[in-house]
Amino acid sequence: MKIGYFGTPEHSAELLKALIDSKIVEVLFVVTNPDRAKGRSRTPEHGPVKKIALEHGLPVFQYESIKKEKEQALQDFGSFPADLYIIFAYGSILPSEVFRNPPLTSINLHGSLLPDLRGASPVQTALWKGYTKSGITIQYITEKMDEGDVVAYQEVEITSEDNTGTLMDKITKAGITTILRLLREFDGKPFSATPQDSSKATYCGKIKAEDRILDWSLDADDLHNRIRALFPDAVATTQFREKRLHILKSRTSELPAKLPPEPGKLKRLDKKGLLTQCGDGRFLEILELQPENKNRMSSSDFLNGFRIQEGETFG
Repeated sequence: MKIGYFGTPEHSAELLKALIDSKIVEVLFVVTNPDRAKGRSRTPEHGPVKKIALEHGLPVFQYESIKKEKEQALQDFGSFPADLYIIFAYGSILPSEVFRNPPLTSINLHGSLLPDLRGASPVQTALWKGYTKSGITIQYITEKMDEGDVVAYQEVEITSEDNTGTLMDKITKAGITTILRLLREFDGKPFSATPQDSSKATYCGKIKAEDRILDWSLDADDLHNRIRALFPDAVATTQFREKRLHILKSRTSELPAKLPPEPGKLKRLDKKGLLTQCGDGRFLEILELQPENKNRMSSSDFLNGFRIQEGETFG
């Protein structure tokens, strides 16, 4: 089978490399988002998918808006008669003329068990909501986002220690295994698929800047879930001594609740432990954080370096 591949970030690059290394398919070309300026020099850098493609000598196409440039895209792809397009975290919505272009049309790897968590942030939202399991869905692409017929599912367990980084690793591994299995079993016919039950659909949007700000009046579990959902890409923030502070890692504490609650109030657990009281009176143990313009540090280093006093607060 010959394919075209659409993707941009690191995890998408892992799938692309697995497809290339498998020898099951021939990757004819790759489509990825334009290079973006990074670092102090603001020099445009290749994204992870583009780097893998160039390492393997594959043609690479980039469009500021593939929707607006669909005629050019179709012309570009005309020299590469792919049987199927595979999409994983491309970052832009494909126009129907593009995803219907190959004979077998296009399949997408989505990071939830559809129809649950249709939308842009399924991995983060699963953590935010405290799910104990999620998974991946391989679906045909249609005009409506994440509503295509389902080709395959694979469940993934979520532990209390998982964050978006670790869960995304699990999602990617499950997606690679499932897609390679589908391709190995391909018999020349379109993949069999089952329509989604849209009456059970839930939705998630993009993570916004205001979502990063911790509200200490929330329950301890809610705050812990938000912190791990935002790590490592967006990162939860709070205020301390009139400066911004990133909260990177936490866990709920077994220390008895203190009522009435004093949300955001700090408590030293011992010489190494830092607790913050939450809106339900329970405590959240802060394990790793990063003060403004400082390096990432443990709670013990933070306590020693900032000489935290009982009664100080976050937020």
